[in-house]
Amino acid sequence: MQHRIDDIARALGADFWGDGSVMISGVAQPDEAGEGDLALAMDPRFAKALPKGQAVAAVLWSGANPEEFGLRAVIFAPRSRYALSGVTRMFSKLPALPHGIHPSSVVDPTADLGEGISVGPFVVIGPNVRIGKGARIYSHCSIAEGSVIGEGALLYAGVHIGHGCKIGDNFIAQPGAVIGADGFSFVTPNPGSIEEARSTGAITEAESDNAYARIDSLGGVTIGDFVEIGSNSCVDRGTLTDTRIGNGTKVDNQVQIAHNVQIGDDCLLCGQAGVAGSTVIGDRVVVGGATAIADHLKVGSDVVIAGGSGVASNVPSKRVMMGNPAMKMELNVEAYKALRRLPRILKRLAKDTE
Repeated sequence: MQHRIDDIARALGADFWGDGSVMISGVAQPDEAGEGDLALAMDPRFAKALPKGQAVAAVLWSGANPEEFGLRAVIFAPRSRYALSGVTRMFSKLPALPHGIHPSSVVDPTADLGEGISVGPFVVIGPNVRIGKGARIYSHCSIAEGSVIGEGALLYAGVHIGHGCKIGDNFIAQPGAVIGADGFSFVTPNPGSIEEARSTGAITEAESDNAYARIDSLGGVTIGDFVEIGSNSCVDRGTLTDTRIGNGTKVDNQVQIAHNVQIGDDCLLCGQAGVAGSTVIGDRVVVGGATAIADHLKVGSDVVIAGGSGVASNVPSKRVMMGNPAMKMELNVEAYKALRRLPRILKRLAKDTE
């Protein structure tokens, strides 16, 4: 796969300098770039490594002097990470997967598969499943009865989709993702230790024979267009209504989205975050890694929650939250400063009371 440097610039909507006919066959960091690579040096710190490589073309920051680095061609990137997105997309190569259905796979005769679909080894597709055209389904995936997946899906190895799930176009699921497992819902015949602890903060009458009864999940999972789910992440089905994820939302690895959760459009949920049951999250929310969001909460739109936070109460829109328990970022910073001062203050108090 090769592209002319002027074609790359045009695809990125960026300006270029020098010889537009330079052919590029890959991308690399500056110190490892060969002659056919486009060196990504979008910051002056990275450009210092250009002499260590052999690149004749690079992506530089706006205002850089291309002649300073002895390059034949340069693309100028006013927003470096956005340029990185476009460049990597142009040179991305998916693992090989021939069109058609591998003979080791099992596809129910009632399944409706779109044109140009590719199904790898040991895939199981259940009754009345519908999959749009151009889908790529790698080995050891399973798609259960009645689920619907839109066009252009990309399911990497070991993805499992439960029955009755509805997924939009251009869906990507990384290896090991599970969509539509049962929710974690259990109840005891009599009020148990969980309910008592929640209401009183103590446990006085827990019963040893108060066994848990499962609440079955009758709902499904509905996912919009252009959604990505990371490796080993789980989206549980709803109890009565569907768990929902809006258009454009991206979910990182090892994220847990519990039953009945509603997530809006264009959200980011980073690695090891957990959203407990029936919580509603608005649009364009960023949930940092290892954040825990409690059940039955409402998080507004345009919220940013810092990594490692513990959200235990509702969050209004356009709020930046941090800490455990999560609070407004500026309050958390002040609380942290006060906590750091506490040993010194206690030492002073002890001295004053002697």
